Amino acid sequence: MRAPRRPRGFTLVELLVGTAIGALVLTGIGLVFVSQASQYQAHASRRAVQSSVRKAMGFMERHVRNAGYGVDPDRAILAYDSFDALSNARGVGYPDGITVHARDLYFRRRATEVGTDFLRFDTELQRPLRKGEILLVLCPGAVRYAYVTVGETAPAKSFSVKLDTTPAPVDSPLGPPGALFRELDTLEKEACFHDTEPPVVVRVERNSFYVTAFDEDGDPATEGTTPYLMLHRGVDINDDGAIDGADATPLAVGIEQLQVAYILNTLGDTPPPLVGVNDDVPWGETWHIATPELERPRLEDAYSSPRRLGSHPANIRQVRLTLVSRSTRSDTQRPGDDVLTPGAPSAGSSALPDAAPTWRPLENLGTTPARAFDPRGGGFSRAVLRGSIAPKNLLMRSQFTPVHLGGG
Repeated sequence: MRAPRRPRGFTLVELLVGTAIGALVLTGIGLVFVSQASQYQAHASRRAVQSSVRKAMGFMERHVRNAGYGVDPDRAILAYDSFDALSNARGVGYPDGITVHARDLYFRRRATEVGTDFLRFDTELQRPLRKGEILLVLCPGAVRYAYVTVGETAPAKSFSVKLDTTPAPVDSPLGPPGALFRELDTLEKEACFHDTEPPVVVRVERNSFYVTAFDEDGDPATEGTTPYLMLHRGVDINDDGAIDGADATPLAVGIEQLQVAYILNTLGDTPPPLVGVNDDVPWGETWHIATPELERPRLEDAYSSPRRLGSHPANIRQVRLTLVSRSTRSDTQRPGDDVLTPGAPSAGSSALPDAAPTWRPLENLGTTPARAFDPRGGGFSRAVLRGSIAPKNLLMRSQFTPVHLGGG
């Protein structure tokens, strides 16, 4: 009978071979995990970029489409080419800004007393009328009317509001309404505002869209490099007595470019004029003021009138918006997307062409975009979305008094 064999362990060679094989397997699993995690983050970043630009475009489209409802077409839409929000002035290589005006569907009051600097209503306010809000005072029949601006916030439950009698400020997307909404002289001169039948007062909503950049991580190297699409309503939201950038509301993160173009009115087979691609977009109210009085379109003008065929904001028939959204963080492992017209590589990114073609993806951006708004490289994922909106209310040919009982 043989003696039982004693248990035998692994040799050193076997242990080394097994360890090596295990390390290879674990390394492979780790590499797959890292690759999949990286892919997931990249796809999540792109989804966030696309979601942000779609939401921003949808919000802007709703307001641009409503522009001019109950508001004269000559002040329904204002444009700001290359707006530098930090200095609140026109710059070089910055995104555009746009302001739209439309009447509030619910606010309606009778003005029992109209003064040179105040209005008294027939019923109390249900909510505050803040400094900077625009009111439209309509005489009976709406043949005569005047736009005025609230000068001091009127609290809820009050029956009167003070009007702004200060000189009109320079018009901008992050400031109060300008000269087009300071018609106190008309309010004072027209007898119908002080007649037996009281005029009707409605509210005009102002929505300005522009792009600015903030520092979010405290790193001096990235200061002011996180772009946002902003909304400013031209009113003193924070009740500090001033109407400025502090009253703006961020709408969407990562929106680094907003470019605006217009298609103007035309007749027959004549190609419609396109403003904003090869021409400078006029700055805010200067488009209105620079147009001679005899050439400005009037509400009663026929659509074939020569005044309806000029380069005036009242003749806008389509607004084209182009938005560029980018990821909030850069990926150092990739050069980043380039949404400008491709050219020869330069400094890790595509260069802009020397001569501007008749069409570029971003109207009027120029060849030297500002640092925080340069839609090239940097390791950022980007998405471009363009929308064309027809503001049908600009076809309005007469003012009207609302028939609803009102409130607000």
